[in-house]
Amino acid sequence: MTICINRRGDIFEQFIEVTEEQIDSCNLQYPLTHALVVARGANGFLLLYNTWKKHWELAGGILEEGESLRECALREMLEETNQIPSKIQFRGLMKFVLANGKIEYGGLYCGFIEVERPFEKNAEAQEIVFWDQAAPIGYIDEIDQELLNYYKEPSIPTVRS
Repeated sequence: MTICINRRGDIFEQFIEVTEEQIDSCNLQYPLTHALVVARGANGFLLLYNTWKKHWELAGGILEEGESLRECALREMLEETNQIPSKIQFRGLMKFVLANGKIEYGGLYCGFIEVERPFEKNAEAQEIVFWDQAAPIGYIDEIDQELLNYYKEPSIPTVRS
């Protein structure tokens, strides 16, 4: 069942509500490749303007070898936006059918940002915004915009290293 399709033709096909501890027992048919974070601050949802794709999207990215989904989510959020959530919680797994035919799963996290840190422009992100879902900011990837609906206030504190 298709939930959403973006303009590139990528399909957000399924959302699986599982706990982080249940991931390994899910017997996924396709690889688990990435993590995304739906994060909120006092003024709205955190989005970054992707320099390469030329549109707004959620923070997230590809799992590195030996990295957990949670570590990936936190690393990508920091690298892309310079934000550190005060709370973060696993929300579930997303199944995608990409326009190139590849099928993959990703982990979705919800985060809350109590203190907004200064943004540092980087190779991937040109700017960030805490979007109120009303102000016109330009094109937002349709799948990322749909994923905002999966936000739940996290109750688990971030583990600080």
